[in-house]
Amino acid sequence: MAVSVVVVGDALLDVLAIPWEPILPGADVRAAVSVAPGGQGANLAVRLARRGVAVELACALGEDAAGRLLRETLAVDGIRLRPLVADATGAVIVLVDDDGERTMLSRRVPLAGQLPAAPSEPADWLVVSGYLLLEADADAAAAALRDWAPRRMLVGCAVPDASLDAWRRAARALEPDVVVLNREEADRTPSLFDDRLVVTEAGSASAAIGAARAAAVTPAGPPAIDTTGAGDAFAAAFLAELLDAWPPDEDALRRALEAGTASGAAATRVTGAQGRIPGERSAMVEP
Repeated sequence: MAVSVVVVGDALLDVLAIPWEPILPGADVRAAVSVAPGGQGANLAVRLARRGVAVELACALGEDAAGRLLRETLAVDGIRLRPLVADATGAVIVLVDDDGERTMLSRRVPLAGQLPAAPSEPADWLVVSGYLLLEADADAAAAALRDWAPRRMLVGCAVPDASLDAWRRAARALEPDVVVLNREEADRTPSLFDDRLVVTEAGSASAAIGAARAAAVTPAGPPAIDTTGAGDAFAAAFLAELLDAWPPDEDALRRALEAGTASGAAATRVTGAQGRIPGERSAMVEP
């Protein structure tokens, strides 16, 4: 199957901790603790693959137990892997509070300095994790990535204040066709991509792609238990709806937003960044 989408970003081991009581300095706090696959790049690739999209993921993995686990889980979802060198696989500790909001303690592996000249096969779309643009070589990497696919999506991330200007420069160098940001991220990058911007909020999402404008309300449902990866689930569902409808008219854009908000909301009601949600196909027997 030809690759439709190439994703560039992290594949990480998530250590998820949900405390059962308040965290106090020096205390031994009881908690639910689990280990699962994560990383923005891998989350995006997995959610796309479960919607029937042929995906290749360029990420850094070590030859360690975590790397073997991530390779196995990505293969189960049928993702073609383009592994880059890492001394050790990256990891994130995810602390989830009573409202399902998460705080992350991250050790990411740099990618920008070792990206290949092109994906192993031509692709229709390139999806870039915003975390890549926080790296030292991000400007050059972003410019080189323009040759990977004729259409490009950038998915936002938490950007420290000291890195904001550099992140904006790298984002412009990528020349994305669509940028997906949450409200806080969008407010920190005003007027950067107003004609190709998707903004997510707690209860809704809106988009402006060329002349098309649309909005969608997040469907009602049970309360969130874990928001980890919800934005990635939104972005993957949004893009999957538009692969055959680009550039979108307002109806196509609205349908994509509705798919994204439904997927993002569902992702908050399962544990883990890649927990399976309604509408996703079952795991593949072979990659």
